[in-house]
Amino acid sequence: MIEIVVNGKKESIKACNIAELIEILGYHDNSFAVAVNGTFVALKNYHDTTLKNGDEIEILAPMVGG
Repeated sequence: MIEIVVNGKKESIKACNIAELIEILGYHDNSFAVAVNGTFVALKNYHDTTLKNGDEIEILAPMVGG
């Protein structure tokens, strides 16, 4: 288990990469962006981006309107 922060909320998870985190959190489509510690992570890198204790992850969904 690692301790991370997802969208400002502390989480204890077993995920070791972004792809696993996305699955655990129940995101089922690709209509969002992910940043780890303030750095954008491309979809093609989700499996290769390892999470570590203390990482801060932002999952951002597009907003409609203006």
